[in-house]
Amino acid sequence: MSAGIVRHASALTGFEASAGVTRFEIVPSGSFAEAMSAHHYVFESFSEFKFVAKDYDLYFYVLGGAGSATFEKLSFGSLTKEADLTEKASDVALLEGSAILLLDGESLVLKSGKSSEKFEVLVASVPSPITPWADILKREIDPASRVAATRLGAAQHQSATGDRQFEVLFDASNGSRGATLFVGFIPSSGAPQHYHLYDEICVIVRGSGALASPDGSEQKLVKGSAFHISPRLLHAIHNPNPEDLWILGLFRPEGSASAAFYPDGRPAPVDPVR
Repeated sequence: MSAGIVRHASALTGFEASAGVTRFEIVPSGSFAEAMSAHHYVFESFSEFKFVAKDYDLYFYVLGGAGSATFEKLSFGSLTKEADLTEKASDVALLEGSAILLLDGESLVLKSGKSSEKFEVLVASVPSPITPWADILKREIDPASRVAATRLGAAQHQSATGDRQFEVLFDASNGSRGATLFVGFIPSSGAPQHYHLYDEICVIVRGSGALASPDGSEQKLVKGSAFHISPRLLHAIHNPNPEDLWILGLFRPEGSASAAFYPDGRPAPVDPVR
Protein backbone atom coordinates (compact mmCIF):
# COMPACT_ATOMS: atom_id res chain seq x y z
CA MET A 1 0.00 0.00 0.00
CA SER A 2 1.60 3.26 -1.19
CA ALA A 3 -0.01 5.97 0.92
CA GLY A 4 -0.94 9.17 -0.90
CA ILE A 5 -0.19 7.85 -4.41
CA VAL A 6 -3.07 8.23 -6.89
CA ARG A 7 -3.64 5.39 -9.36
CA HIS A 8 -6.17 4.99 -12.18
CA ALA A 9 -7.11 1.95 -14.24
CA SER A 10 -6.46 3.84 -17.49
CA ALA A 11 -2.74 4.04 -16.61
CA LEU A 12 -2.42 0.44 -15.40
CA THR A 13 -1.99 -2.91 -17.11
CA GLY A 14 -5.10 -5.02 -16.72
CA PHE A 15 -5.27 -8.77 -16.26
CA GLU A 16 -7.92 -11.05 -17.72
CA ALA A 17 -9.98 -12.37 -14.81
CA SER A 18 -12.24 -14.37 -17.15
CA ALA A 19 -13.55 -14.06 -20.70
CA GLY A 20 -14.65 -10.44 -21.16
CA VAL A 21 -13.64 -9.37 -17.63
CA THR A 22 -10.51 -7.31 -16.96
CA ARG A 23 -9.10 -6.62 -13.48
CA PHE A 24 -6.94 -3.61 -12.54
CA GLU A 25 -5.11 -3.37 -9.20
CA ILE A 26 -5.82 0.22 -8.15
CA VAL A 27 -4.71 -0.08 -4.50
CA PRO A 28 -2.10 -2.80 -4.06
CA SER A 29 -1.49 -4.46 -0.71
CA GLY A 30 2.27 -4.23 -1.18
CA SER A 31 4.48 -5.99 1.34
CA PHE A 32 2.23 -5.32 4.34
CA ALA A 33 0.63 -8.12 6.33
CA GLU A 34 -3.17 -8.03 6.76
CA ALA A 35 -3.40 -5.09 4.34
CA MET A 36 -6.48 -3.82 2.56
CA SER A 37 -6.45 -3.67 -1.24
CA ALA A 38 -8.77 -2.68 -4.09
CA HIS A 39 -9.37 -3.73 -7.69
CA HIS A 40 -11.33 -2.21 -10.57
CA TYR A 41 -13.20 -4.76 -12.69
CA VAL A 42 -14.43 -3.95 -16.20
CA PHE A 43 -17.06 -6.27 -17.74
CA GLU A 44 -17.76 -6.41 -21.46
CA SER A 45 -21.33 -7.23 -22.56
CA PHE A 46 -22.61 -10.67 -21.52
CA SER A 47 -19.67 -11.56 -19.32
CA GLU A 48 -19.48 -12.82 -15.76
CA PHE A 49 -17.09 -13.56 -12.93
CA LYS A 50 -17.42 -15.54 -9.71
CA PHE A 51 -16.13 -14.00 -6.49
CA VAL A 52 -15.36 -16.19 -3.50
CA ALA A 53 -14.51 -14.38 -0.26
CA LYS A 54 -11.65 -16.37 1.28
CA ASP A 55 -9.83 -14.94 4.32
CA TYR A 56 -11.23 -11.53 3.39
CA ASP A 57 -14.51 -9.63 3.50
CA LEU A 58 -15.23 -8.12 0.08
CA TYR A 59 -16.86 -4.71 -0.45
CA PHE A 60 -18.32 -3.99 -3.91
CA TYR A 61 -19.41 -0.67 -5.44
CA VAL A 62 -20.79 -0.22 -8.96
CA LEU A 63 -18.87 2.61 -10.60
CA GLY A 64 -20.77 2.53 -13.88
CA GLY A 65 -23.09 0.55 -16.11
CA ALA A 66 -25.62 -2.10 -15.11
CA GLY A 67 -25.50 -5.77 -14.23
CA SER A 68 -26.65 -8.28 -11.65
CA ALA A 69 -25.35 -10.32 -8.73
CA THR A 70 -26.33 -13.92 -8.11
CA PHE A 71 -25.67 -14.81 -4.49
CA GLU A 72 -24.68 -18.46 -4.29
CA LYS A 73 -23.81 -18.63 -0.62
CA LEU A 74 -24.59 -16.28 2.27
CA SER A 75 -24.00 -17.16 5.91
CA PHE A 76 -26.81 -15.16 7.50
CA GLY A 77 -28.92 -12.02 7.23
CA SER A 78 -30.97 -10.63 4.32
CA LEU A 79 -30.15 -9.82 0.73
CA THR A 80 -31.56 -6.32 1.06
CA LYS A 81 -33.80 -4.47 3.50
CA GLU A 82 -36.76 -5.58 1.39
CA ALA A 83 -35.85 -9.21 0.72
CA ASP A 84 -35.24 -11.99 3.23
CA LEU A 85 -32.42 -14.44 2.60
CA THR A 86 -33.44 -17.84 1.26
CA GLU A 87 -31.40 -20.98 0.76
CA LYS A 88 -31.79 -20.71 -3.01
CA ALA A 89 -29.57 -18.62 -5.23
CA SER A 90 -30.96 -15.09 -5.45
CA ASP A 91 -30.42 -12.31 -7.98
CA VAL A 92 -30.07 -8.60 -7.28
CA ALA A 93 -30.09 -5.98 -10.06
CA LEU A 94 -27.14 -3.60 -9.90
CA LEU A 95 -26.83 -0.01 -11.12
CA GLU A 96 -24.29 2.74 -10.55
CA GLY A 97 -24.22 3.37 -6.79
CA SER A 98 -25.15 -0.20 -5.80
CA ALA A 99 -23.02 -1.75 -3.05
CA ILE A 100 -22.50 -5.29 -1.76
CA LEU A 101 -20.81 -6.79 1.30
CA LEU A 102 -19.62 -10.38 0.96
CA LEU A 103 -18.29 -11.94 4.16
CA ASP A 104 -15.48 -14.48 4.38
CA GLY A 105 -16.73 -17.86 3.14
CA GLU A 106 -19.51 -16.45 0.95
CA SER A 107 -19.71 -16.27 -2.85
CA LEU A 108 -21.53 -14.57 -5.71
CA VAL A 109 -21.43 -14.19 -9.49
CA LEU A 110 -21.46 -10.76 -11.14
CA LYS A 111 -22.93 -10.59 -14.63
CA SER A 112 -23.21 -7.89 -17.26
CA GLY A 113 -25.94 -7.63 -19.85
CA LYS A 114 -26.06 -6.04 -23.28
CA SER A 115 -25.15 -2.39 -22.97
CA SER A 116 -23.18 0.31 -24.75
CA GLU A 117 -21.76 1.26 -21.35
CA LYS A 118 -19.31 -1.12 -19.72
CA PHE A 119 -20.21 -2.57 -16.33
CA GLU A 120 -17.51 -1.34 -13.94
CA VAL A 121 -17.22 -2.53 -10.35
CA LEU A 122 -14.83 -1.61 -7.55
CA VAL A 123 -13.94 -4.48 -5.20
CA ALA A 124 -12.04 -3.83 -1.96
CA SER A 125 -10.67 -6.58 0.28
CA VAL A 126 -10.48 -6.30 4.07
CA PRO A 127 -8.87 -9.14 6.09
CA SER A 128 -11.47 -11.15 7.98
CA PRO A 129 -11.05 -11.68 11.74
CA ILE A 130 -9.19 -14.97 11.32
CA THR A 131 -5.92 -13.00 11.41
CA PRO A 132 -4.53 -11.38 14.59
CA TRP A 133 -4.85 -7.67 13.75
CA ALA A 134 -8.22 -8.05 12.02
CA ASP A 135 -9.50 -9.95 15.06
CA ILE A 136 -8.50 -7.06 17.32
CA LEU A 137 -10.18 -4.50 15.04
CA LYS A 138 -13.45 -6.38 14.47
CA ARG A 139 -16.80 -5.05 15.70
CA GLU A 140 -19.58 -7.19 17.11
CA ILE A 141 -22.58 -7.29 14.78
CA ASP A 142 -26.18 -8.43 15.06
CA PRO A 143 -26.67 -11.25 12.51
CA ALA A 144 -30.32 -10.31 12.12
CA SER A 145 -29.44 -6.76 10.98
CA ARG A 146 -27.03 -7.84 8.26
CA VAL A 147 -27.87 -6.99 4.64
CA ALA A 148 -25.77 -8.11 1.68
CA ALA A 149 -26.76 -5.41 -0.83
CA THR A 150 -27.70 -1.76 -0.62
CA ARG A 151 -27.50 1.36 -2.78
CA LEU A 152 -26.51 4.98 -2.55
CA GLY A 153 -29.54 7.01 -1.49
CA ALA A 154 -30.94 4.33 0.82
CA ALA A 155 -29.64 6.04 3.96
CA GLN A 156 -29.73 9.60 5.27
CA HIS A 157 -26.81 11.98 4.82
CA GLN A 158 -24.71 12.72 7.87
CA SER A 159 -22.48 15.71 8.61
CA ALA A 160 -18.72 15.89 8.55
CA THR A 161 -16.57 19.01 8.96
CA GLY A 162 -17.49 22.27 7.28
CA ASP A 163 -20.08 21.88 4.53
CA ARG A 164 -19.17 18.26 3.86
CA GLN A 165 -21.64 15.41 4.21
CA PHE A 166 -21.49 11.65 3.76
CA GLU A 167 -23.74 8.61 3.43
CA VAL A 168 -22.89 5.25 5.00
CA LEU A 169 -23.36 2.16 2.85
CA PHE A 170 -22.03 -0.47 5.27
CA ASP A 171 -21.00 -0.34 8.92
CA ALA A 172 -21.66 -2.41 12.05
CA SER A 173 -25.36 -1.47 12.00
CA ASN A 174 -25.98 -3.56 8.85
CA GLY A 175 -23.39 -6.30 9.15
CA SER A 176 -19.92 -4.90 8.49
CA ARG A 177 -17.60 -6.15 11.22
CA GLY A 178 -14.27 -4.96 9.88
CA ALA A 179 -14.73 -1.63 8.10
CA THR A 180 -17.04 1.25 7.16
CA LEU A 181 -17.98 1.88 3.51
CA PHE A 182 -19.36 5.33 2.72
CA VAL A 183 -19.59 8.03 0.06
CA GLY A 184 -18.42 11.52 1.02
CA PHE A 185 -19.70 14.62 -0.76
CA ILE A 186 -17.04 17.33 -1.02
CA PRO A 187 -18.38 20.78 -1.99
CA SER A 188 -16.47 23.43 -3.93
CA SER A 189 -14.99 24.66 -0.64
CA GLY A 190 -13.03 21.38 -0.56
CA ALA A 191 -11.70 19.49 2.44
CA PRO A 192 -8.90 21.30 4.32
CA GLN A 193 -5.70 19.63 5.42
CA HIS A 194 -6.48 16.95 8.01
CA TYR A 195 -5.69 13.41 9.07
CA HIS A 196 -7.46 10.32 10.42
CA LEU A 197 -6.56 7.63 12.91
CA TYR A 198 -7.87 4.90 10.62
CA ASP A 199 -6.56 3.19 7.47
CA GLU A 200 -8.57 4.23 4.38
CA ILE A 201 -8.98 3.44 0.69
CA CYS A 202 -10.54 6.22 -1.39
CA VAL A 203 -11.94 6.16 -4.94
CA ILE A 204 -13.49 9.06 -6.83
CA VAL A 205 -16.95 8.04 -8.05
CA ARG A 206 -18.17 11.40 -9.42
CA GLY A 207 -16.57 14.73 -10.25
CA SER A 208 -12.94 15.84 -10.38
CA GLY A 209 -10.42 17.67 -8.25
CA ALA A 210 -7.01 17.13 -6.68
CA LEU A 211 -5.35 15.38 -3.76
CA ALA A 212 -3.01 17.84 -2.02
CA SER A 213 0.01 16.75 0.01
CA PRO A 214 1.68 18.70 2.85
CA ASP A 215 4.58 19.64 0.55
CA GLY A 216 2.18 21.54 -1.70
CA SER A 217 2.15 19.02 -4.55
CA GLU A 218 -1.15 17.99 -6.08
CA GLN A 219 -2.33 14.90 -7.96
CA LYS A 220 -5.28 15.08 -10.34
CA LEU A 221 -8.45 13.25 -9.34
CA VAL A 222 -11.09 12.05 -11.82
CA LYS A 223 -13.74 9.37 -11.72
CA GLY A 224 -12.00 6.09 -10.93
CA SER A 225 -8.92 7.66 -9.30
CA ALA A 226 -7.89 5.64 -6.24
CA PHE A 227 -5.50 6.20 -3.35
CA HIS A 228 -4.66 4.93 0.12
CA ILE A 229 -4.59 7.18 3.19
CA SER A 230 -2.59 5.73 6.06
CA PRO A 231 -3.24 6.74 9.70
CA ARG A 232 -2.03 10.28 10.50
CA LEU A 233 -1.14 11.09 6.88
CA LEU A 234 -1.91 14.79 6.31
CA HIS A 235 -3.94 15.39 3.16
CA ALA A 236 -6.48 17.75 1.62
CA ILE A 237 -9.03 17.41 -1.17
CA HIS A 238 -9.49 20.32 -3.59
CA ASN A 239 -12.67 20.68 -5.61
CA PRO A 240 -12.56 23.58 -8.09
CA ASN A 241 -15.98 22.77 -9.53
CA PRO A 242 -19.46 24.04 -8.55
CA GLU A 243 -20.68 20.43 -8.26
CA ASP A 244 -19.82 18.18 -5.33
CA LEU A 245 -16.93 15.74 -5.62
CA TRP A 246 -18.02 12.25 -4.55
CA ILE A 247 -15.49 10.02 -2.83
CA LEU A 248 -16.06 6.37 -1.98
CA GLY A 249 -14.22 5.63 1.26
CA LEU A 250 -13.51 2.32 2.98
CA PHE A 251 -11.76 2.51 6.33
CA ARG A 252 -10.93 0.29 9.27
CA PRO A 253 -11.55 -0.15 12.08
CA GLU A 254 -15.27 0.40 11.58
CA GLY A 255 -16.41 3.76 12.97
CA SER A 256 -17.59 7.25 12.06
CA ALA A 257 -16.60 8.80 8.74
CA SER A 258 -16.68 12.24 10.42
CA ALA A 259 -13.70 11.47 12.68
CA ALA A 260 -10.89 13.78 11.54
CA PHE A 261 -8.16 15.95 13.04
CA TYR A 262 -6.42 19.15 11.99
CA PRO A 263 -2.60 19.22 11.65
CA ASP A 264 -2.22 20.56 15.21
CA GLY A 265 -4.18 17.61 16.61
CA ARG A 266 -7.46 19.44 17.23
CA PRO A 267 -10.56 17.35 16.43
CA ALA A 268 -12.30 18.74 13.37
CA PRO A 269 -15.76 20.03 14.38
CA VAL A 270 -18.87 18.48 12.89
CA ASP A 271 -21.67 20.76 11.68
CA PRO A 272 -25.29 19.54 11.80
CA VAL A 273 -26.98 18.60 8.54
CA ARG A 274 -28.66 21.66 7.09
